[in-house]
Amino acid sequence: MPSASASASASVAAERGLEDWPTEPTAAAAVPEVTSQVIGPGYTGGAYVSRLAATWGITPKERERIDFPGRPPVWHSSGVVRHGGTVMWIAALWSFDGELIYLTCQVTATAAKQAAFLRDCAGLDHPGARPAAAKAWLDGMKPQVDTAFAAAGGIQIYSPLLRSGPVASVLSKLSDPSLGGDAYELRSFGTGPS
Repeated sequence: MPSASASASASVAAERGLEDWPTEPTAAAAVPEVTSQVIGPGYTGGAYVSRLAATWGITPKERERIDFPGRPPVWHSSGVVRHGGTVMWIAALWSFDGELIYLTCQVTATAAKQAAFLRDCAGLDHPGARPAAAKAWLDGMKPQVDTAFAAAGGIQIYSPLLRSGPVASVLSKLSDPSLGGDAYELRSFGTGPS
């Protein structure tokens, strides 16, 4: 999730949580830094992630262990497929016990099937999920994020959160040459008990 750049901003961000997330699309500086938690006890999301990757022709790498300072080790896997100058990318993070913590999908804004890809990503089947509501939220949020991104001159913009059971989802738009220019990122992450 976004990190504040100035120490004063970092101090303020550390004091804010999900309840302080903006209710309108906004730049990263206004978004609190949050730590993802497991989505649910025993929920691996493995079948969903595998199905999503297979549908979009993405071959995820083998899971690798990541050791973050001061936090328990986790497992990470990602995969990418390129079509001409566009990119579709999936990444997932699991607890060391194998429970899903987050799923991130990124896609170049000009990719031919970017809308369908993001909609599939929004349909994560976690406990308490409401895939149809998540897809409707995404459809309504994308134009708002596009408008805010254009008004901000291409600075990364984050949407308000969609809360669904123990999961929050956020749509962002950013400019990244490695992703083929302007791109969308949809991240769903565990928030703890709702």
